[in-house]
Amino acid sequence: MPTAHYDRIKSFMQKVGQDTPEGAVVPDEKTRILRAKLILEEALETVDALGVHVHIEGIEIVEEGLQYSGGGEINLQEVADGCADISVVTMGTLIAFGIDDEPLLEEVDASNLRKFGEGSYRREDGKWMKPPGWTPPDIMGAIDKGWG
Repeated sequence: MPTAHYDRIKSFMQKVGQDTPEGAVVPDEKTRILRAKLILEEALETVDALGVHVHIEGIEIVEEGLQYSGGGEINLQEVADGCADISVVTMGTLIAFGIDDEPLLEEVDASNLRKFGEGSYRREDGKWMKPPGWTPPDIMGAIDKGWG
């Protein structure tokens, strides 16, 4: 049984025209690359917010300039395991910071659904872009609500 958060994300994906199959499938390469970009973008943003910098052989890793290519072997079991592990690690990070998840997830999901205003559009890579005047989620308000 999917969670309410899952259902809100699925609704968002449907609104932006992304496939939301009812059973396990292997999406096309364009979709797989988009998902990889979104995961790494959010991971790097979070790592930066933790005050940590990631380097490979002395070079700091930042989102700008990263390139993605398909063609690798697809392992559905490892995709599912990796997504579950990412969820566990990110939830553990919220717990380590004493942040309640539900008010935060509700606020972020609501903010994502506000991205469908006039002037919003889909980028060539499939990512939905915010309309002019879009307001970001009230993260501190959600954190305060969780402490209330």
